[in-house]
Amino acid sequence: MYINFHNFIAFIHVFLFVFAIGGDIAVHYIGQYLTRDELSLEERLRVRQMRFIVDMSARTALVLLLPLGFTLAQAYGSPISGNWLGLVWLSAILWLVLVWLVHFQKGTPRGEILRKLDIWVRYLIMISMGSFGAYCLITDGPISSNWLAIKIMLFAAILLNGVWIRQIAGNWPEAFDLVKAGGESAVRGEILIKELQKRTNRAAFCIWCLVVLMAFLGEVKPY
Repeated sequence: MYINFHNFIAFIHVFLFVFAIGGDIAVHYIGQYLTRDELSLEERLRVRQMRFIVDMSARTALVLLLPLGFTLAQAYGSPISGNWLGLVWLSAILWLVLVWLVHFQKGTPRGEILRKLDIWVRYLIMISMGSFGAYCLITDGPISSNWLAIKIMLFAAILLNGVWIRQIAGNWPEAFDLVKAGGESAVRGEILIKELQKRTNRAAFCIWCLVVLMAFLGEVKPY
């Protein structure tokens, strides 16, 4: 039996696309339980911990899609090959290690430092990918396929959306603390929880649209 390398990488790429959006949808529906004020605070905090764990599937898939995408892009004129592609893979693996360290060190001083580092890494990749994609789209080079240039820009947009979600998530502890305080503070906390979940839902919907658009461009290649 012979398996073409490009086709195998394409299969892994599609699998991770499904894994990413599936994990994100699961996170979305798990999050709906956080707004159910008939549940105890302790129960909702356990649900939140479950959401953290499930979300790691989507985060892991997102990181791995980057080097896989550039590996596939070689067949469509991407100049990132050889040692440069190896550097992309090494950087992605280091980034993935950082993402998991942030998860395991959550709630610690070291974890907070790692979380900020992860955010800066995302900004760096976002700016690099967005600029590179826009340059290729405008100049028709070094990648002449417009659909691929747009996909690169969309990946940057997904990272931006992820940073938006993390900014929203930074307000969750305050909301839970208000609920824990009881009385009028608890009422304000419940309102804040529902508002935060609405913002998260909007951000999640944007990510789903971006991921579906990327998948469409990758399969149909309309430009």
